[in-house]
Amino acid sequence: MPKKILIISRAFYPMNSPRSFRTTELAKELARLGHEVEVLLPENSKSEQQLDYAKGHSIKIKYYGSLQWKQLGQSKLIGDWKRKFGRLLFLLFEYPNIEIYFKLPKYLKHLKKQYDLLISIAVPHENHWAIAKLRSKKNPIAKTWVADCGDPFMDNQLERIPPPFYFRFLENNFLKKADYISVPTKGSIAGYNKKYHRKFKVIPQGFSFENIKIVDRFSPNTPIEFAYAGGVSASGVRSPHQLIKYLLSLKQEFRFHIYSNNSSDLKHLAEQSKGRIILHQPIPRSELLFELSKMDFLVNLDNGVSIVTPSKLIDYTLAKRPILNILPENIDRNLVNQFLNQDYSNAKVINNIDDYNIINVAKSFLELDSGE
Repeated sequence: MPKKILIISRAFYPMNSPRSFRTTELAKELARLGHEVEVLLPENSKSEQQLDYAKGHSIKIKYYGSLQWKQLGQSKLIGDWKRKFGRLLFLLFEYPNIEIYFKLPKYLKHLKKQYDLLISIAVPHENHWAIAKLRSKKNPIAKTWVADCGDPFMDNQLERIPPPFYFRFLENNFLKKADYISVPTKGSIAGYNKKYHRKFKVIPQGFSFENIKIVDRFSPNTPIEFAYAGGVSASGVRSPHQLIKYLLSLKQEFRFHIYSNNSSDLKHLAEQSKGRIILHQPIPRSELLFELSKMDFLVNLDNGVSIVTPSKLIDYTLAKRPILNILPENIDRNLVNQFLNQDYSNAKVINNIDDYNIINVAKSFLELDSGE
């Protein structure tokens, strides 16, 4: 029997982000299986392209209003102080994401339909907090609520500055009220309150394995070419700076392609590279996979912890190219040299790739509603 399913997220097609992929692929597969699927989003994301895409896949899109609070960036008048103040507001109050905590419950409060399955997707975690704020025995919203999480919020080892203690209440409240919490890896569970570990289910990031286009016959590039796709930062586990500086110290010719929405942070290094570092803005996943499949190898910046698994590793595996896995703050130069010399014997391998097929991922969510 078809189920009534509500998915609450911040992002959906055509937005280019891991959470958008998660939401879009899951909604598509559940709708393909014949279920009545609604996706609830902030109205800021609304576009004709989005609505047409959803309609073409039998998905209903609803909006709970526009998010008005804006992130503070650099100002011409007061320079970088505005950005720093914005960063402080984010650390102390989760501004501007915290607006969701106040706005989303107002919409949910007036829902007349009761759903069989509710799936809320983080980030941001405010989606979970907002539902927990409203959900009760009198107003459960759905028979089963699954809170889908990527990185933990309170105990995220990738963040150098931990969230203030008072956010622990909001996290524990959603852990208490959700029927299940889905996480991408077993190691992710360690980042949450032990009291609720019995509720956790491992459901990997889901990817469509259909219509993947990669090069038919790979031929090694001259000079050697490799790529990284994902976020970059000036320092820490998302920083490729040490790797790039080492590469630029070599006399060897190469082409290192970086696909990132903040690749401009690396502009000064690209300018010094004499064409060896090539920066790209993000492109649609289908196009990205094809471009990645042309590379001699692909680069993953290992986060160094077991509680999170970069979704890019799945795309890298689907592109069928060797993966150079490195710790950004402690570059293994010998390993880098091996790859530059086309020795891929120590390439990172992702096992059980079928676990990430969206067909199997959607099935796992449906089994939770069945109480399995």
